[in-house]
Amino acid sequence: MGLLILGSVSACKGEKASPLYEAAQAHHGSELSHPIPIFSVADLRASQRYYRDVLGFKLAWEDGDPADFGAVVRSDATLFLCQGCQGRSGAWVMIFSRDVDELHRELKAKGARVKQVPTLMPWKLREMHVADPDGNVMRFASTTEH
Repeated sequence: MGLLILGSVSACKGEKASPLYEAAQAHHGSELSHPIPIFSVADLRASQRYYRDVLGFKLAWEDGDPADFGAVVRSDATLFLCQGCQGRSGAWVMIFSRDVDELHRELKAKGARVKQVPTLMPWKLREMHVADPDGNVMRFASTTEH
C-alpha cells in the first residue's frame, strides 16, 4: 500500500520556507507535478551516503533539526528520504536510464546492492533492480536501442 500526497502549500511573509515548500514552488504553474517517491529509511545520514557515494546521486537538501527528511537527485530522478516518517521500507520505483548496462557497470564497481542484473524483459526493456540499505528498490530500465 502506498501513500499519495496531494496538496498546495504556502508560507507567511518573513518565514523561512522549508525545502519541501520550495520544491512545491518549483511546480507552481503545473496542474500536477511528476510524482516524487518518499522512501522510508532507518538512518537518513547513512542513506544519504549510500545514494551519494554508491548510486551517484547528489544531496539536494535536507530538513529538520536534526535532519530527518531530505532529497537526493541524479539527472531527472528525484527521491525523498524520510527517517521515521509514514510508510515503511520496501517501496519500489521505476527510473528510466539512457543505458542500463552502462549504469550497471558503474554501480557494480561502487558496491551497489544489485538484486537483478540487466535483463531483457518480455516488454522489451532491459531492467536492473538495485536496493538501498533499507530494502527500497529502484527498477532501472532502458530500451534495447541505445
